[in-house]
Amino acid sequence: MKRLLLPLFVLSFLTVPLLTQAQSTSSDRAAIKNTIGFGPRLGYYKAADADQGNLYGGVQTRLRLGPVLGIEGSVEYRAGQTYEFAGQQLQTKFVPVTGSLMFFAPVSKNFAPYGLAGIGAYYTIYDAEGPLTDENDNEFNFGYHLGLGLELPINSNAALNADYRHMFLNPDKNEQNFDDADFSGNVFTVGLMFYL
Repeated sequence: MKRLLLPLFVLSFLTVPLLTQAQSTSSDRAAIKNTIGFGPRLGYYKAADADQGNLYGGVQTRLRLGPVLGIEGSVEYRAGQTYEFAGQQLQTKFVPVTGSLMFFAPVSKNFAPYGLAGIGAYYTIYDAEGPLTDENDNEFNFGYHLGLGLELPINSNAALNADYRHMFLNPDKNEQNFDDADFSGNVFTVGLMFYL
């Protein structure tokens, strides 16, 4: 899977010159461009091996570099993912700090679908209970994500956005010896942006 995703990242950066050329022809269709915005976001995260998903909250910022290209940064708090195997229970909490490169398709002033690719640093907190260990621990893990979304401008200074991201996060090791746990998963996010 990683071999497939690396060419997608490279291809996304090679398409930047083509997108900047397309910006000049689509600038009349984009309601939001050449600006920076901030706002809250809510989401739902479900890891592949987790017993259940959970809601989370955070903040996001977006820098719009014309009608087609954008950069997003976010900080969130995700709590309560529980994993059980071999009589051991592990609860994880994440504080992800992520960055994404965004490619908008400004279909109209009120409708802008986008694709995104990005990386993240995930501060991970482990709470373990069971026969193997009852210790708590924390560490930084690094991952990446790919996704699709939709931005719906309300006016030139505000927009709603919703997207789906698949997060790839599989720690190589941790001191709790939960090497079989797969933290990769599906992330659904909605946000409200206020552009300056």
